[in-house]
This record gives sequence, C-alpha cells and structure tokens, in this order.
Amino acid sequence: MKPAPALLRNRNFLLLWLASLISNFALAIAMLAETWLVIKTLGAKEQLGLVMIAGSVPRIMLMAIGGVLADRMKRSHIILASVGLRVLLLLVLVGIVANDQLSIGVMVGFALIYGALDAFFWPARDALVPNIVADSDLTRANSIMLTTNQVGLVFGPVLGGTMLALFSYETVFSLTAMMLAAGLLAMALIREPELLANRKRFSMLSELKEGMQYMIQTPVLRALMLVYAAANLLFMGPLGLGVPLVVTDLLQGSASTLSFMQSAFAAGMVLGGLLLTLYPPTQKRLLMITVVIAIEGLLLASLALATWLPVALGVQVLIGLGVAANNVPMMSLIQHYADRQKLGRIMSLNSMVSMGLTPLSYALVTALFSMHISIQWVLSAFGLLLALLMMGMTMKMRVIREVD
Repeated sequence: MKPAPALLRNRNFLLLWLASLISNFALAIAMLAETWLVIKTLGAKEQLGLVMIAGSVPRIMLMAIGGVLADRMKRSHIILASVGLRVLLLLVLVGIVANDQLSIGVMVGFALIYGALDAFFWPARDALVPNIVADSDLTRANSIMLTTNQVGLVFGPVLGGTMLALFSYETVFSLTAMMLAAGLLAMALIREPELLANRKRFSMLSELKEGMQYMIQTPVLRALMLVYAAANLLFMGPLGLGVPLVVTDLLQGSASTLSFMQSAFAAGMVLGGLLLTLYPPTQKRLLMITVVIAIEGLLLASLALATWLPVALGVQVLIGLGVAANNVPMMSLIQHYADRQKLGRIMSLNSMVSMGLTPLSYALVTALFSMHISIQWVLSAFGLLLALLMMGMTMKMRVIREVD
C-alpha cells in the first residue's frame, strides 16, 4: 500500500492531527480522574449515571445549533473557543477541589457545561477535515485522525492512573489544563480555507429544517441515522456505566485497573484505525458497519463473564477495534454523500438523532442497577439485543446491503 504524501505535506491537517492527539491525551486523563473522583472520593457510584446523563442532555439539545454555526463560521474558530473554555473549567475545578467544596451536584454541573461545549466542538471538528483535505484522502485522513487520537487514549488512562496514585486531584487537573492549552496553540495555527463565504443564509430554524429534510431524503444518511440511534440506545449506557462496575464488582480492581481497561479499549481503536489507514474500505461500507456493531453487541455480552483481568482486557481491545471499524466508514460515508455546504448540519443532526437515545440508555441502566439487577444481566441483555437488532436491520433495509 502506497503512503499518502499529500496528507503528510498538508500543514493544516498536520496541525489538526497534533492538536487532536494532545487534546485527546489530556481529556483521557481528565475523564479517568473525574470518574474515579465520583466513584471513590465521593462514594457515589450509583450516581455516576446522573453525571453521564447530565453530560449527554445539553450535548444533544444544542448539537443542531452547533451544526448550523459550523456551516456559518470558521470551524477552527469554534474548536478554539470550545477547547479554551474547557481549559478554564478545569482550572475552576482545581479551585473547587482545593477548597474542599466538591459534591455530586458540582460534578453534574460541570458535566452539563462539558456537554454543551461538545455540542459545538463535535460538528465543527467533523466538518473541518473535508474542508482542509482532498476528497480522495478523506477515508485515510479519518483513519489517521482516529488512530493518532487513540494513541493518547491508550497511554492517557495509564498515565492518569499513575498520576492519581502519586499526585492530588488538583495537580492532575492542572496538568491536564496545561496539555489542553498546548493543543489550543496548535489549533490556533490552522489556516482554514474560506469555502462557505458565499452561501446564502436563512434563519437558524429554516436551516435546521433544510438539513433534516436533506438527511431524511438521502437513503444512506437516513440509514446511518437509524443504525446509530439503535446502537447508542443499547451500547452506550451498558459500556459507559458497565466498565467501571466490572472493575469494582467483578474484578475487585482499583483506579489503575480501570485505567488498564480504558487503555485496552483505546488500544483496540488504535489497531482498528491502523488497519483502516493501510486498507481503507471502499465497498459495502454500510454493511460493514452493521455487521461490526452486531459483533460489538456479542462482545458487550461477553464482558459479563470477565472475572479475570486478562479476559476483560482482551474483550475491551476487541470492542475498541469494532468501534474504530464502524466509526471511520460512517464518517467517510457522511462526508462523501452529504452536500459540503450542509455538512456541519448533517454531522450534528446525525449525532443529535442517534445520541438522543444515549441519556435514555444511561437512565435505563441506572434504573436497572437501582432495582439490584446485576451488571452481568445488564451487559448480556443489552449486548444480545443489539446484535439481533443489527441483523434485522441489515436484512430489512436494502440500502445497507447495496451501497458502497
């Protein structure tokens, strides 16, 4: 397979690549620290779902607005603002922890703000790549971005677990803020082309309606929306809430054990990204997505049997590989089939519709835990149902089987 010299000579892409790597490395550390803070320091593992729901709701409610702004403004500027505010929030969190004023309510509040920032960050980031990369390089660029981002997520949790063992939460969050600031500097150097300057603007509501109609009327985009709505409902809650509980309840582990689990997941994503970089799929990508998600469902169910750490780590690697193997083709399909001037809205609407069920997924899992249903039953039921649903959608929807 020949290398992609055009990407390696693309200054804007390399800066985005570097900024994403640094930022994802920092956020992996911060997320691990915040999760362990809720579970162990606050002793509120039953309320971890509330924190995750709080992060999901504003992300979903504001995602469509973020998409409209991504079609109106320079996407790199939106990313700069989002990351810059996150740096400030981490510094505020340092002050709260230092003054011993932390509570579950504070963590819920921070999650709400983080979710709101993500609603503007994600559509801008996803729409920026095709704005600075040639169409022929999109699949490879998405694969490279995913792979390098996950390098930070592989080592981030390991470093985060070590830092939590050696330093205070204040030190960990301060160092994370410094790393995000470094990524912010790289983003500031990107020179984004003015491709959307002549686009006629309408009211925000009209533009949202136009984007939704376009997505529904485009068979590939409509199928992606339905597939990821189902996947998020049955996958996100059990995985997000299940892994920390697998660590504490099944493996009797510590913060370092949780970091190993998260790193194994990220390692699988790196492996998947590398494979897709070397061998970017060009045919039957939508079929590939549904088959891979079905396999992820089976792997999620098998996590219920992971009472031995090496087995749990192996399952996490495979789940991470599966996530990479469906996310990269999904991004490339949207970027290929969507009108470039509607791309920000399509990205945001696809995320909003599919992720709209994520809070419900967290709520369902949290409710089941409150009813004293074990993590093993939750993982098994949700995982097997996801696999069956993906098989059914593949058989029912012709576009899934036929589109390239």
